[in-house]
Amino acid sequence: MRKLFLLIAVCISCIANAQNNKQNIRGKILDKASQTSVFGAKVELIIGTSVKTTSTDEKGNFIFSNLSPDRYIIKVNFIGYKEVMIPNVIVTSGKEVILDITLEDEFKTLDDVVVKASNRSNTINKLSTVSARTFSMEEVNRYAGGRSDPARLVANFAGVTTSDDSRNDIIIRGNSPNGILWRIDGMNVTNPNHFASVGTTGGAVSALNTNLLKSSDFFTSAFPSEYGNATSGVFDLGFRSGNTTKRETTLQMGVITGLEATTEGPINKEKNSSYLVGYRYSLAGLAQNVGIDIGTNSTPVYQDLSFKIDGGTSKIGKFSTFGILATSKIDLEG
Repeated sequence: MRKLFLLIAVCISCIANAQNNKQNIRGKILDKASQTSVFGAKVELIIGTSVKTTSTDEKGNFIFSNLSPDRYIIKVNFIGYKEVMIPNVIVTSGKEVILDITLEDEFKTLDDVVVKASNRSNTINKLSTVSARTFSMEEVNRYAGGRSDPARLVANFAGVTTSDDSRNDIIIRGNSPNGILWRIDGMNVTNPNHFASVGTTGGAVSALNTNLLKSSDFFTSAFPSEYGNATSGVFDLGFRSGNTTKRETTLQMGVITGLEATTEGPINKEKNSSYLVGYRYSLAGLAQNVGIDIGTNSTPVYQDLSFKIDGGTSKIGKFSTFGILATSKIDLEG
């Protein structure tokens, strides 16, 4: 009888061991510097080609349950931390495996990023000190209300305004528009506008073809001594040179600029000489000529021809010539 009880006890012990031979791997993930729990870290359990995955809870805990005795690899990943890999984690049937894992911050060296900014206060004329601004012809064509007119563009600058929408007279800090000086390629110009009145510096439509102009300066006060006969402000404009490698022709139409044709190209490629010619005819005048009623008894008709001939380089220097031919009229009927 004693031998029977001993046999039963051994069988019960074997059955218990057979049922409880699986164990767990659990642990906690902490930040190495602050010792705070890491929530949402990815924890992988690797054995051979088999991978089990879990993630930590809000307290940084994780667990892998019902693991057979074996050697395992634990790998932990989380954004902003270095990867941690723990090899040879031995699971036995007698004891649960508890791991305390700390993650260290990871710093990555990124590629250099160069940020460049254009300073609009840096003018083409290096003698300017204050109250000066450079602007490109792309701005004239892009800005709302510019109407392809440099004078209307600068009306958006601080301290500058216009008298009304019908003309482009410039008022700088309350000064008279007659104190404005227009300058093109170093030469003073009285009034480069259509429908200009005697003694004024503005008009209804600009005679300057923006497709021919280059980046220019606008001074609102304290301008260099080279600018004379001006008490309010200075427009220092310039015509660009034509294409020195190939011929190009542009046709476009606008409500204000009208029908426009621009052509440019090389004269002598070896000397880098070029030509640039632009012609514009008012859209209202074109409509009148073809018999289209534009709904008004006063039809503004204007046209202008602008050009620049760049002689390129020679033994005695570099020469260029430019010009603006403009005419305008308005017929009042009835």
